[in-house]
Amino acid sequence: MEQLSPQHALVLVSAPASLPVSVAEAKAQMEVEHSDNDALIERFIKTAVRLVDATGVLGKAMITQSWGQWVKPNPGKIRLLMGPIQSVDAVKYYNQSNVITTDTLSNYDVLGTPSHTVISPKSGYSWPTTYIRSDAIKIEYTVGFGDASSDVPETVRHALMMLVAHYYENRENELIGVNSKTLPFGFDELIGSERAHWYG
Repeated sequence: MEQLSPQHALVLVSAPASLPVSVAEAKAQMEVEHSDNDALIERFIKTAVRLVDATGVLGKAMITQSWGQWVKPNPGKIRLLMGPIQSVDAVKYYNQSNVITTDTLSNYDVLGTPSHTVISPKSGYSWPTTYIRSDAIKIEYTVGFGDASSDVPETVRHALMMLVAHYYENRENELIGVNSKTLPFGFDELIGSERAHWYG
């Protein structure tokens, strides 16, 4: 049985509570002094975050959020795909009756760094006996640079603000459904300085 692809293995458990860039910060970057387009700017921020965050082009979570990663039965040592890892919160599995069950988390070793974390059973323990399915085991974990926008690297935040400005300056095209195919100059280099090896 093959392991699920990253695209199909990951599922968002709880979304971030805030955005990595505020409307006020984006307006200051763009030198917008009125509030006429605040709602539009907020929408552009959310669009930029969706492009960049987690399974987007950054391949990392920005503001604290929780993800689940599905793996096959008896998977051996598993690398957690999303980062930066803050904590591993639960190991769940479909038991032999195909009912989701929570395992004892203390039975597992979590080793590595926030950007390269692996989990496997401790010596004397094993992965639970599961129903035979590709998504037999779900590892839930908390990721992100931190709870506040100030925890996100400035290179990433600046890239987001560049993208928001790009959307704002080209909003006539966006509003009539003509999508710009180019990203702001320097955007990819800024994201690349923090990008995970895998994303998307």
